[in-house]
Amino acid sequence: PSFETFVVATTDRIELQDGSTLYLLQDEHQVLPTATVENISFTPHYDTLIKGGTYEYYASENKESLAYPLAELIDNSLSATAKNTGTRIIEIRMQFDESLGKPAVIVLDNGRGMTTKQLNKWAVYRHSKFTKETGKEDYVRPDPVPRSLNSDISYFGVGGKQAVFHFGNVVRMISKPVGLPDVHELVLSEEEFERKEKNKEDIYSTTILNRKPGDFSHVSEDERFLRTIIDEERGKESFTAVVITGLKEKHISFLKQNFDAWTRHLAHIYHYYIHGVNGNDLKQGSKKTAQQPTIDIQITLREKPNKCPRVLNLREVDDDMQTLYINSAADTFEFKASSGPGGGTVEGVLRYHPFLYDRETYPKYPEDPEDPKDPKDPKDTCSEERKIFECFWNGRLIPGTKVAEFDWCSRKHNSRTAADIPPECYRRLSGVLFTDDNFQVTTNKMTFMDLELKLKNNQTIFSLVLNGQKSSRGNIQKEFTQWLRNCNEKFDKQIKFVGFNEIKTRTDVSSKKMQHPWAVFSAIEWGGRTYKTGQLVKTHNTNPILYGKVVQFLLHGNFDGDVYATGGQVEVSREPKALWDMNKIVPISKIDKTATDETIKKTIDSQKSDKELAAYVAPHLGNNGFWFKKIENLTELGKYTLNLNTVVHETNAVSFGGRALPTFTLKFTIKGEEKECCVFSYAMSPTLRVGVPFDIPLQIKDGYGHSTTLTSKLTPELKCCGLDLSYGTFSSSGTTFTIKNVKARGKVLNYQQGKLDFCLIFLKDSLILCCFSGIPNSLHVKPEETSIDVENGDQVTFHVEVHDEAGNITANPKQIVRCEVKGFPPVVTDCSSTGAGQLVTKPINLKIMKGEQQELKAQFVMPDNENLVLRNSEKIEWIAGGLLDNLFYKLYDEAGREVLLTAEIASMIKVNWTGDVFLEDLVKGKLPDLQVPKRVGEQRFYQVSYQDQSVSVSFTIVPRPDEPERLKNNFLSITFKCSCAAMVTGIRFQSGSLGPRELSFSYSDFVEHVSIKVTAGLPAQLKLISEPEQPLQVLNDHGISKPFVVQLCDEWGNPSPDQRVVVDIKTSPPGLTVTCSSSRGYYQLQFKGSFNKKPIPGPSVSLTVLPDPKKPVSLSVEYDTSVKFFAGSKFPVFSVTVVSDEGSPITTFNPAAVSMFIWDGVSSGKKPPERIRIDVVANQPVKLGPVSQTTTPVVSYSEDIASRTLVENMTLRIMDLYGNPAGQDLGGKVIITIKSSDGERNKSFPLFERGASSLAINLVEGKAHIPRLAIRENSPGDNSSTYILVFKPEVSVHLITLTAFELPFLFYNDSQNQQKMSELTRKKDELSSAIEKYNETLRTYKELLDLLTGKMYCVLFVGHLALVQDDAAAWVISWHIRGDMDCVITKTTEAAQQIYRDTQGRQQVMALDSVLVPPGKRPLPHIRNGYPLFEPHGNPVYARELLIYPCDPESCDIVFKNILGDTILIDDLDSANNYRRAVVQNRIQCPTILTRQGDRVSSRGKFGGAQNRAPPMTTLHMFGAPLPQQYHSLKEQIGDLNHGHFTFLKLDFVETERARDDHVKKITSPDVRQMEKDLDDKKRQLTEIEKELGMLFETVVDDFILIFKRNETTRCGWWSALQQHFKKSKTEFHIRDSDWTNGLFYYKSFL
Repeated sequence: PSFETFVVATTDRIELQDGSTLYLLQDEHQVLPTATVENISFTPHYDTLIKGGTYEYYASENKESLAYPLAELIDNSLSATAKNTGTRIIEIRMQFDESLGKPAVIVLDNGRGMTTKQLNKWAVYRHSKFTKETGKEDYVRPDPVPRSLNSDISYFGVGGKQAVFHFGNVVRMISKPVGLPDVHELVLSEEEFERKEKNKEDIYSTTILNRKPGDFSHVSEDERFLRTIIDEERGKESFTAVVITGLKEKHISFLKQNFDAWTRHLAHIYHYYIHGVNGNDLKQGSKKTAQQPTIDIQITLREKPNKCPRVLNLREVDDDMQTLYINSAADTFEFKASSGPGGGTVEGVLRYHPFLYDRETYPKYPEDPEDPKDPKDPKDTCSEERKIFECFWNGRLIPGTKVAEFDWCSRKHNSRTAADIPPECYRRLSGVLFTDDNFQVTTNKMTFMDLELKLKNNQTIFSLVLNGQKSSRGNIQKEFTQWLRNCNEKFDKQIKFVGFNEIKTRTDVSSKKMQHPWAVFSAIEWGGRTYKTGQLVKTHNTNPILYGKVVQFLLHGNFDGDVYATGGQVEVSREPKALWDMNKIVPISKIDKTATDETIKKTIDSQKSDKELAAYVAPHLGNNGFWFKKIENLTELGKYTLNLNTVVHETNAVSFGGRALPTFTLKFTIKGEEKECCVFSYAMSPTLRVGVPFDIPLQIKDGYGHSTTLTSKLTPELKCCGLDLSYGTFSSSGTTFTIKNVKARGKVLNYQQGKLDFCLIFLKDSLILCCFSGIPNSLHVKPEETSIDVENGDQVTFHVEVHDEAGNITANPKQIVRCEVKGFPPVVTDCSSTGAGQLVTKPINLKIMKGEQQELKAQFVMPDNENLVLRNSEKIEWIAGGLLDNLFYKLYDEAGREVLLTAEIASMIKVNWTGDVFLEDLVKGKLPDLQVPKRVGEQRFYQVSYQDQSVSVSFTIVPRPDEPERLKNNFLSITFKCSCAAMVTGIRFQSGSLGPRELSFSYSDFVEHVSIKVTAGLPAQLKLISEPEQPLQVLNDHGISKPFVVQLCDEWGNPSPDQRVVVDIKTSPPGLTVTCSSSRGYYQLQFKGSFNKKPIPGPSVSLTVLPDPKKPVSLSVEYDTSVKFFAGSKFPVFSVTVVSDEGSPITTFNPAAVSMFIWDGVSSGKKPPERIRIDVVANQPVKLGPVSQTTTPVVSYSEDIASRTLVENMTLRIMDLYGNPAGQDLGGKVIITIKSSDGERNKSFPLFERGASSLAINLVEGKAHIPRLAIRENSPGDNSSTYILVFKPEVSVHLITLTAFELPFLFYNDSQNQQKMSELTRKKDELSSAIEKYNETLRTYKELLDLLTGKMYCVLFVGHLALVQDDAAAWVISWHIRGDMDCVITKTTEAAQQIYRDTQGRQQVMALDSVLVPPGKRPLPHIRNGYPLFEPHGNPVYARELLIYPCDPESCDIVFKNILGDTILIDDLDSANNYRRAVVQNRIQCPTILTRQGDRVSSRGKFGGAQNRAPPMTTLHMFGAPLPQQYHSLKEQIGDLNHGHFTFLKLDFVETERARDDHVKKITSPDVRQMEKDLDDKKRQLTEIEKELGMLFETVVDDFILIFKRNETTRCGWWSALQQHFKKSKTEFHIRDSDWTNGLFYYKSFL
């Protein structure tokens, strides 16, 4: 109704709120009439994301907490970079520098990046890789890889979010995916979550910023460090950066202060990702698989602006626990564990950390060396299980899980089989387990959930791993125990043996192998205590407990000094000696280290005290004296004392009336009595074998059980039910009676237990023995018939039994029975376990001839199991075509001790009969099987070698023939004729050796034999019977050292003597010559023959032609090609390299073998290997000159223009110093003037036409042409005077001064005189030209004669005159005279002055004719009158006496006497100062002293300082070293090999002599004499003409000197001198390095 009221309320009956479910009620407290449904939403609080890491990492707070959240971020980066082909880079930057903005932690990687969709998924909490999306496939597990290093560790979608908010409250994700140009940014912050919650906005929604790389316009000022990170984006294909800000202060402090700790933990977590599957082995280096690129994880910590950042690559960390475990381990034990179908596989490694000398090597935790998890004393054996295995999941450490030792590697389960292994060895083990994601871990990757539970399940199978492969060898517990035992014996060094005495042989040791050698020591150091000879010790765990003194310590092995070992023995002399008088030898480990000297002495003293066994008092019995009752308790053997004392009956006093009563003492010994003896056997195995001799040792004891000896000669009697017993000899030694070589014979069933009775006259006893069958004696074959019938094509079955000598079936190891049927492969059966077996042959298939039965013989053998020992270089025989198997080898060291084989050692073993070797067999000592050659005459050499140590053993096998087979006639035809005779034709031998054969013909009982000789058939093939070793490799242009021996054979391989066959060699590809001179590569040598024009095939040999590194094939000349060759300048440096056949430079060639030829224009004659075209250009312009040579003009002032012409058609050109046209770019004028020839100024001068005293003509492009130049008519001038026509160039370029050209001319007043003088001038010019040619020819003759007679003009440098053998002496002497090393030495002063002028005073020179030195040799200053004044130290010697003069020793001696004087060379500075002091004290002047250490003591006594210390050798020009003595020795050994060369040299010398004689005859011939006479006539005529002309020209031709300095980098300018000298002749210069020595150079010229 309308008047009713209603109440609107929420389900909680409170005021209305947005989003609430509403009730329409009659009143507020109305009960619901029916059930209702309310819609709710339950979005997780953002604290789930922000505070999730707080709980996950709380357990390790303030210790390792920040290493593990950082590891979560590294996990993501490893997954992102998993598909990188190059280096995977992960960088963690700690930005705590406030100048760059707020503190931040940045993690960057070069992974594949994330798209916006992938970035959105990253933000979703618990969006794991297993979350299936619509249209997407399920997660695919990666393929198995070693150690599970698959980078598949970004797993649950939890760790990254927990980690970033554990560090701070803001995270910025920056990522660029592969193949996309944009960069995406996502920011999540706690402040933003709170704001959205407050504003009731959707908390789990935000935006992603998409931008271009390098754009940091959105970055705020307090995050300006981001600008550098964003700026680095340019050029990157993909990346991801995680930037965490809002860091907690305690985290910042921890990261700064504990940098080493948390980086060490990270290196531990990712140890195998960083270093590879084998870890950080510092001894061998990390080894990575081919599928695993390098991973670089780099940490950078930046704290303050002025503080250098700390940068660390985790690969550089070398103290993380895995590195410590790996590098302190002596050996490893690898295994695998399979936890059932689908349960996954675990790889495991156990490592042994030995005790070394005085400490345990088990590593300690770097943060806490005293950590109780790592006990100090590994010998501490607690009852709880030890956690020894660190666990890695998908390659990264799971730090919260450690697995305890398994049953098979714990001492508790190995106590029986490993009783000899010290308990502390189990505390020296560390281990590591590698799993994949088949085993579950917690979301924070701190602990495993099910690993240990699965591994300790009964269904888990453990197997050994050898060389990376699962081994099928026995159970793992046995293998582990043996491995641990070996580690203890080989690596533990616990006891130090000191005080070595001797090496002895111990006869008390039963094993002969162990009797020698034993080293004897006087003391040991063990467990911090020292035990010495004579010290009291007590044993434990021995029966009985021994007390005594140490006699000596014994250690098996050959030692000669102090040594560490894990065990040994001690000889103890039992105390008290009066009681025991014996020594015992026990292991040193039996010494009770807890016993003190006091307790040991107390025990010994207690044994020394006399013990009263009985006391009796006997009254006097009248005539019977004193009677004592029988003493019955004396049953122990030993020494006793009986004391009889007289006592007073009532008081028992021993004295009466002040006097002692009588006493008597009797000492006696109790021994065992023979007649009361019984015997007991000991130290004999109760298990015996039929026919196998054994000994019965018997211990003789009396009735009280005391050992005693037998005095009577006894004969034993032996009886046993069911067996016949016999013995060889018997012997008695002390308390032992031994019956030797006892044999039992008789039938036994499996084993027979019987009672053995033995009797020694009156001594009887019995022993229960078990007797088994004996050693193999015979083979029993069934069927037992000697002949059985078999159908062709059937198999034959034999049953074999192995019997001992009594006929019992016996089973023994390696009991192999072999059945051999000729013509069929052998078959074998193993009778090792039952003693019987079955042999089934291959089907018998034979050719049945005439229906007759074929008889085959089956032979049954059991190979001898005794080892055949092959010794080095031994020759053995073996059946041809047989197999030599079961070859084993052993390695021994220098002391003859066997070396334990390891995989590393076995990999070095090589054999020469096969390349297929199996490392597993080699580790076991087994060699590959060897196939014996099938031909009897073919011996083979075999070798086994240890590759690196050059240790080898070799043997030769000589195949021997097996039993012969019958001869078969495959082609047999019989023809019957009427005469009842049979003709046998077509007999043919298919194979077999050559020689006599016998054919047998039989008919019924008639037999006829025919002897024939089988010879080789027609030549059909060629065979190589001797050839060089393969592979055949020959250097180019070299011969093959070993010849090929080719045998001509018939079709069946028999040698043929036929000499009509022609054999030749062809190569494929063609081009190979006989001496192997061809292009490099692979060739086939094909041997072919021909017989009656038919080819005979032959073998082919593969040949590799290698380049000869010592064969020069070309020259490589390098020089500065940009250099211009200016006339008269120096040549650049030519670097000449001799290139070998393989293309590399040859450094050992003789420089004298290199020649250089120079041609002017086109080369003629032999073409050199390397030609360089040189274009010589003009040098700097220096003068003006005519293009062609002009004659001396003669003019007069007549009217005739011809008489007044000075020059006509003359071209002047600017030239360089050598007359080459230069200055083509220069222009200007040429000023022509006339001057007097004698320098007079007041003289009248002729004038040019038009009365000018000077003329100017144009100079264009460096040249000027004068058509005609004449004087004017009636020109002034002095009659018969000589004037000079001066042509002075003036160019427009400044700073260039050119020399003018001057032309002399004669001036006359009358024309007649002018004509006469003109004719004389012409004759004068002709004579001058002729004289110059004569002089040039005769000078050439003279130089050539000097060359042929050896008269060379010598110019030598000081540094080239001598050689020094000792490097130290060469160094210090060269430094001492370094200012004189480049001084030029000449014979004469004139030559020295000439060099001085030619070099413009720059070259220092010294002439020998101006040097005076005292003759003879002066003794050293400390020697007077032939006797030393004192004994010097340091080996003093005159420095010049260490110089070796290759040539002209007299002149060189003068030079160095002048330069070095009396300078002394001594070993060291102390010796030099002592020597100088001793010399001066004897009032003798001491010269300068040099030391081999580079010091100098001047003649004034001054030393020290830089000026008296030689600089390094590399900075000096030093004397050369002489050729080594080996050079001269080899030269002597050349002998006959150089006979032809010597002959050639002799012929060359003869030719030189002949050439010299011919030249002498030529220059003394009438023609040359006439030439000289004509020269004198022409000189005389010229002189007369010049006098008549009023002038005299004198021509002086100077010789010139060529200086070539070998060690300078530039050549001297000697080419210009050559050009000047030979400019008018076509001359060929031939310059060789052998033409100059030590700086001496001369030239040859050939017209």
